[in-house]
Amino acid sequence: MTILLRRTRGAFRWMGSAWIIVGLTLLAILLLEGSLCFLFFVKDMMAGGTMPDPRVIAEGYGGATWPIRHYHELERLSERWEPYVYFRQHSFAGQTITIDERGFRRTWQSPRHPTKDSDHQPFRVWMFGGSSLWGFGARDDWTIPSLVAQKIHEHGIPAIVGNFSEIGYVSTQEVVAMVRALQAGDHPDLVIFYDGVNESTSALLEGEAGLTTNERNRRAEFNIRQSPSRLGASLIGRLVGDSATYRLAQSIGHRLLNPKGPEGVLPGPGRRQELVDQVVRRYQANLAIVEQLGRGFGFHSLHFWQPMVFAKKQTVPFESEAAEKLAWARPFLLEVYEAVRVSDGLRNVPRFHDLSRVFDEHPGLVFIDYCHTTEAGNEVVAESVAREAIEALEALGRGPHRGDAAATGVR
Repeated sequence: MTILLRRTRGAFRWMGSAWIIVGLTLLAILLLEGSLCFLFFVKDMMAGGTMPDPRVIAEGYGGATWPIRHYHELERLSERWEPYVYFRQHSFAGQTITIDERGFRRTWQSPRHPTKDSDHQPFRVWMFGGSSLWGFGARDDWTIPSLVAQKIHEHGIPAIVGNFSEIGYVSTQEVVAMVRALQAGDHPDLVIFYDGVNESTSALLEGEAGLTTNERNRRAEFNIRQSPSRLGASLIGRLVGDSATYRLAQSIGHRLLNPKGPEGVLPGPGRRQELVDQVVRRYQANLAIVEQLGRGFGFHSLHFWQPMVFAKKQTVPFESEAAEKLAWARPFLLEVYEAVRVSDGLRNVPRFHDLSRVFDEHPGLVFIDYCHTTEAGNEVVAESVAREAIEALEALGRGPHRGDAAATGVR
């Protein structure tokens, strides 16, 4: 009995010591996390958030200060769930960015439109794309859709242009978004798609063409609330991933192991060629789907393949550095662009236009990263898009138009 009591007391003493060690360890972790949170908070406050490179402001925007405000507003945007296409932006009213309650970026509108009683209502133009068309790096009135709207207006054609694009969208999401807009009951006269970069990078990151960007996240989130273990693991992972300690560890790891920044894994030549072919085929399929929908709903369509910094002949130092940050992906992106350029299935389609070389004669700074362009760059792209849009609208004539402006994506 004495031996049993001695062993029991020893076990309790051991358990008490263990709890003290565990408690002190947790307290040390909490103190470390709290200290790091405070230090990172001060660091972020002093940094003032993401800032455009001074060379971008000087060379790309003529020394204007509004890009600083623009970057701050970009950081304040938040996404909401949108059926079928995953997400849209919440409404937002800033000095450079305006988003309505449906998640559509504001587009420049003509001050003079025919009244509802007029015989010739304005044409309705819907524009779909990713962040480059949405207007990353541009004020509301200097996005590509806004500039296209201005050029159509200057040509004397009454038109309402809607910016249906969204940050991160790929062409399949855009087609689905268009179908949803058609379901709402309003029909466009002309739809314009502006794609290329997201189609390529999504295929590279997901290992399959045609998928949405970060599709693996959606896969991991599927029915997560139905599985307590998956929900618990997700919450723990989120807590760890959002912790200041993890942020410090990442920073140290990047500095020691990869000072140039994160890199992905480029597939081997054989697999890479398969992905390239997939990108082209599925993009062509989307063009065919839009064409068939156009015949059924009575609208014309135009498709533009966007430029990127890797395809620019003459780059300034900042653009070269921006390209270097994604150097690991450069071979694949260039292979996709070359495949699009030589594709008979696209070159023989009159409604398809390759704008990948639109900046060949522009030696100055155009790109603010590997794919987004300055407002001056948007002007160059809009000139090419508007030229084709004007020709298409003139061919359609000026007969009465259908419906009202409820689903045009503009006010």
